Parts: sequence; structure tokens; C-alpha cells
Amino acid sequence: MKPSHDTGARRERGIDRKAFAERLRERASEAGLELSTEQAVLSTEHVNLMLEWNSRVNLTRITEPEEVITRHVLDALIPGLSLPRSGWALDVGTGPGFPGIPLKILHPDLQMVLLEANHKKVSFLKVVVAHLKLTGVYVLHGRWEDWDSLDATLTGQEYGLITMRAVRLETAHLDRLAPRALGRGGLFAWWAGPEEPSPGHSHASHAGLAFQGEIPYALDPSLRPRRVLLWRKEA
Repeated sequence: MKPSHDTGARRERGIDRKAFAERLRERASEAGLELSTEQAVLSTEHVNLMLEWNSRVNLTRITEPEEVITRHVLDALIPGLSLPRSGWALDVGTGPGFPGIPLKILHPDLQMVLLEANHKKVSFLKVVVAHLKLTGVYVLHGRWEDWDSLDATLTGQEYGLITMRAVRLETAHLDRLAPRALGRGGLFAWWAGPEEPSPGHSHASHAGLAFQGEIPYALDPSLRPRRVLLWRKEA
């Protein structure tokens, strides 16, 4: 299904779906990631909806297709090769669904919870999940800081993976929030970003979380190298 036309707000133009999907598969292959046609199509539909909704929901400042592939889709998929492929996963502050939706497309056996505090973005995410016919994806409205007051069906799970991208890392994430939501042996993955220096506390162990190192990766020769920092909840 497609979102209905809104005559009261201008929509961004969509993309050439076929060209985008082909280019995504080409760029992914160059990065050592072989996407199926179905995976590329699902990613393309996600991006197309994001750009169509963008003018009224303000989902992203990145709208040029090649940049969207690089800075949104591949930025989620490349580190995803080194992350868990099944079990319960929580994407904190998911925004328009990155990295949670690409990770679900890459690893269909994940049970993915998309946590977002913004009402309009939550509405967008629900449309995406319905449009892509994704099963095992749950949109959860709220803040991570209010975890105990959110849907107990989802907050009661033991998560094997928590991801956080485009959100500043705070001590509370490591000392209180991640340990509470992770199951034993679960992994907390934080996209540090190219401009983000490692916080002074980031490499330490916190409340049962042991620092596991990082996933270094490159998106494009013209861009600075990136990394995802990892902590594991000890048994």
C-alpha cells in the first residue's frame, strides 16, 4: 500500500526504483555484501517512502539517491554483517528506520523492535512496515529512558542485540539502559559516526557490560572511516 496523497503538504519526489535497486546491489557488492533482488527491492521501497514523506515529517537531510545509498543504507548494512542474525533486536532512536529496517532486511530471522519517540516518525514507520509486509517487526513509541513504562510485551524480552545510530552515547546508556534490556551475552552496538570522538567512558566496562572492541568500515574513499563500538553483557 502507498500513503495517501496529502494536498495540504508538498511531498518530495520518489526515486527511480529500478535504477536505485540496481545501484544499491552494485554498491553493496563492491563492499563485499551480496544482496538478493528481493532485499534490494525492499530497501528501495523503504527509501522511496522516506523521500516521499520527507517534506512533511522531516525524516532526513540526505535526499540525493547516491548519498542515501551510502550514508543511510550501506551505513546500516555493512556493519550488520558482523552483528547477530537472529533473536530479539532493539533499534533505539530509529528515526526513519535506520539501521533497524535494513538489518531486518539483511537478517530476516531478527525480531526487530523499532523504538522512536517522535509521533510522526512512528506513523511513518508503521506505514513502512505495512507497505513492505515485514513480519517480526514492531514499532514502539517512546523513549528508552522510559523503558519500564512502555509495552511490557516488548520490554519484557531479553534482547540479543541493541543498536543505536545518530544518537549521542551517554553514560546512562551503558550503566543502566543497555544492561536492563539485554539478555546474557547480548550485544550493544553504537554507531560512533565519522565526526564523533570516542567518549572517555566508552571503552570501559559498565554494570556488567564488557567492551568488545569495534567494527571499522569504510563507505566511500572520499569519506572518513567509520566504526561501530561494541559491548557485551556478561553472563
